[in-house]
Amino acid sequence: QGPIYNSYATGSAEGGMYVGGLVGWNGSRIYLSYATSSVSGTANSVGGLAGYVNAGYSTISSCFWDIETSGLATSAGGSGVQGKTTAEMQTLSTFTNAGWDFVGETANGKLDHWRMCADGADVPWLSWEFGSGGDFACPDGVGVEDLEALATRWLMTEGQAGYNYACDANGDGKIDMADFEVLAGHWIEGD
Repeated sequence: QGPIYNSYATGSAEGGMYVGGLVGWNGSRIYLSYATSSVSGTANSVGGLAGYVNAGYSTISSCFWDIETSGLATSAGGSGVQGKTTAEMQTLSTFTNAGWDFVGETANGKLDHWRMCADGADVPWLSWEFGSGGDFACPDGVGVEDLEALATRWLMTEGQAGYNYACDANGDGKIDMADFEVLAGHWIEGD
């Protein structure tokens, strides 16, 4: 019943009725989210992102699902949810044009919730998922560019202009030696 935002789902969703790639039944608001799940159901209300939307109580906006991986060309949610090909799901502009806040752009905000390093390589991931492995900057992998990203934001705290969640590897709200330890640990491992 609560809102869902800046979220995604992968894997598979199977069932009878009310089956969706992200949610089966929606009674609240969903925005800035996507699904690449394969979806299958044996009854009514099966959709690429949402199986069923409780009209009058819920809205879906700026959301996407992969029509190829889901195997479905439709989803509940109206015009706020769009089916895209796998190639479109791996294109940054698909998401930034819909108002998603990504690392490296400021038109949609400065919190950098999402990250995608290169078109055609993968779908978006939450930016903090990269930081926990020491990969603070694109291109993917741990290297000098990550050390530079960390040094540029050294001693910043959450809420400061320029703060980047990806550089806060341990999620404690500040960029400091603990985050450098994560970078160094993965550098040595060769990740």
